[in-house]
Amino acid sequence: MPFIDRTLYTGWNAMAVTAYLETARVLRMDSAREFALRTLNRLLEEAWDGAEILNHVIAYSIGVAPAEKAPGTLDDYAFTVHACVDAWLASGNMNFYRVAVQLADAMIACFYDRAAGAFYDAAALMDGATPLGALTARRKPLQDSPTPAGNPTAASALLRLETLNGRKEYREIAEDTLTSFAGIVEHFGLYAGSYGLALERLLLDPVQVVIMGSGCQADRLEATAVARFAINKTVMRVSPHSLVPGGVPKALAETLLNLPPPVGAEAWAMVCMGRTCLPPILDAETLLEALEQSA
Repeated sequence: MPFIDRTLYTGWNAMAVTAYLETARVLRMDSAREFALRTLNRLLEEAWDGAEILNHVIAYSIGVAPAEKAPGTLDDYAFTVHACVDAWLASGNMNFYRVAVQLADAMIACFYDRAAGAFYDAAALMDGATPLGALTARRKPLQDSPTPAGNPTAASALLRLETLNGRKEYREIAEDTLTSFAGIVEHFGLYAGSYGLALERLLLDPVQVVIMGSGCQADRLEATAVARFAINKTVMRVSPHSLVPGGVPKALAETLLNLPPPVGAEAWAMVCMGRTCLPPILDAETLLEALEQSA
């Protein structure tokens, strides 16, 4: 019987969390959503130190925590940032958003080359650390093989966060990262798919769809908003009661507080494209028309 590696790797689990949450949202599967959130909670409890250090391994095959912590790679950080943003969108739990920001800042501190641009795949060796042969050769990954490459994945993560908190540094680092590979990326063809998606995030105005309220009408609006894929679109469900300091990301709170809700409506959608927001939308048909115009 062939050997099966049952090690729980951080980056691969984070990718699975994102896939499950997207599936749960589109197919309205609560079981997939809950499984993904439990998985992410375990990842953060066992592989993250609560501050800057994210380990490469959650646990080994029999559920035992690793005796020696393997340092996380760029992939581990970038995929986990995406997973945390997706978990916040799925649950409304601001702790996931705060963790995403912490990990993004740690990712920049550990892997970003401020002199030349782009991210290394591994952090620099600590003073006194023993080199491990070829594993110490730090590279700046661009090619998607077999998983999405670390640099475009990191750039996409920063661009997602920038639309929520308005931190210009995130966008500047993402742009510098993508610019670093502009002269060679065309040679990678199909294996630069994640770069193309990140570039679309950078060049297209972000489209934010905020579903306010609860009940069947809010469910219909949310289902309409997520029905068609767009890389630059973010769909979030927000309770009016969460519009308090710390209840939603700062940039989002500033936008929503400046848009008065429609009188007497139980649920409505706000669609913002770039820096422009449409009036509140009350029905799914009008929301679909607005989204088609923003494409």
